[in-house]
Amino acid sequence: MTKKLNKLNNLEMKTKLYIKELVKDKNVGAVTSTSEHVVKKLVEKINFKNAEIIVEYGPGNGVITRILLDNMKPNAGLYVFETNKNFIDNLSQIKDNRLFIINDDAENAKFVLKNKYQVESVDYIISTIPFTFIEKRKRRKIIYKSFSLLNESGRFITYQYSWLIFNLIKRRFKSVQWKFVLLNLPPAFIIYGIK
Repeated sequence: MTKKLNKLNNLEMKTKLYIKELVKDKNVGAVTSTSEHVVKKLVEKINFKNAEIIVEYGPGNGVITRILLDNMKPNAGLYVFETNKNFIDNLSQIKDNRLFIINDDAENAKFVLKNKYQVESVDYIISTIPFTFIEKRKRRKIIYKSFSLLNESGRFITYQYSWLIFNLIKRRFKSVQWKFVLLNLPPAFIIYGIK
């Protein structure tokens, strides 16, 4: 019973943080943390045995970040791009030398990784940024730059609450798959772009 109460209190605190940030920051697109159902579907397409470098756009308070780190190889690297100061403070509490927290926009990921970290290409990009709230030209730039950042067999994986981004990913990537996750509030689309 105590475990359930703690879990509920923890969820309530996280939801309050998201709502507070959603009101202040137009780049926050969710009212709560990503559900475990969505996280499961997001990571099931990742081959952690072969993944050397993973990038995450919009990690929020680190729900997916922690799962990625739990599954990654000891010598792999996770580069997360977050622009919200409170979420960055939250992410900074994760003590793992494979995690690189970058206070910058997803649009600049390729430039930052190449110039600051000497990273030319990556295996996976996981994105939870709210493409619906991003203007059309910037959406296109993020998708195209992400495509060019991925290695030859790289994957772009995102979850969204609308179908808006699907055709843009389909135009750029060789193969696109999707799943609909009903067990999420609200229900979500998970889209996999395979280079």
